[in-house]
Amino acid sequence: METNTVSPAVPADGSVSATAYNHPLLQAQPAGKPGCKCGTLRPPRKLHAAVGLWMALFIGVHFSIGLTGLNPRKYEGTVGLLHRSLAYLPNAVLLLVFIPMLVQAGSGLYLIAREGLRYDVKRCDRGGKLRYFLQRWSGLAMLGFLMPHVGIMRDWWPSLASRWSASHPLSFAPTGAADGSSFVHTAAGFHPWNSPVANSITIAFLLAGIVGTVFHVANGTWSGGVLWKTVQSDRGKDWLGYVSLAAGLLLADMGLLAWYAFSLSPNVHVALAVAGH
Repeated sequence: METNTVSPAVPADGSVSATAYNHPLLQAQPAGKPGCKCGTLRPPRKLHAAVGLWMALFIGVHFSIGLTGLNPRKYEGTVGLLHRSLAYLPNAVLLLVFIPMLVQAGSGLYLIAREGLRYDVKRCDRGGKLRYFLQRWSGLAMLGFLMPHVGIMRDWWPSLASRWSASHPLSFAPTGAADGSSFVHTAAGFHPWNSPVANSITIAFLLAGIVGTVFHVANGTWSGGVLWKTVQSDRGKDWLGYVSLAAGLLLADMGLLAWYAFSLSPNVHVALAVAGH
């Protein structure tokens, strides 16, 4: 006995039957995640991420040293030990800090010049548009923060140094001395003006710079890890995000406490008063 298979009826008007669209290949497929479209910018991005990791380690050490400023005597001992150690490595600061800093700044400015600072630049599976937008702007804020901060601390701004040197003889004394000049030198960098209002603006500027630096470092650690493919699965990216977030929170705590130690703590007012401020 033969069994007849019933084929779907074809509409008389020649239109396609609705059942014809039930085939799995014709169903709507979920859109894939946007991939990286760096193109020729991939090498400078990978260089920027690699050097950025080294600078992140330096910032962590820098904040940890500043954290000891909560106790001026301990800060003097830490800075003194650091300078005695660097005496055996005369070019260590240049090779390990300033050259990587210049490479990081140069590569970052190059990438910004290529892609601009607009929000809607590209689609990329490395945190989304908002985080990429904030990463570029926080990088510029970080650069704007480091230039005056390093310049003041290294006595590269003659006008500020001369403003202090005449009436505050201890403020720019050699660091690491036993008379407390290291703490006063750093505190003077947070209070470089004779005007309380100008000093308050400087302190607020430094606070904003620390916050921007922490975000740039933490978010850059995650996106750099994805760029270098240290993690590739979604689960691995999530775990790297948790680690970066935890490191960012720890770095923020150290940075904010170091900022307080040299900006608002009672020890600062005593030290600057002794220095003649």
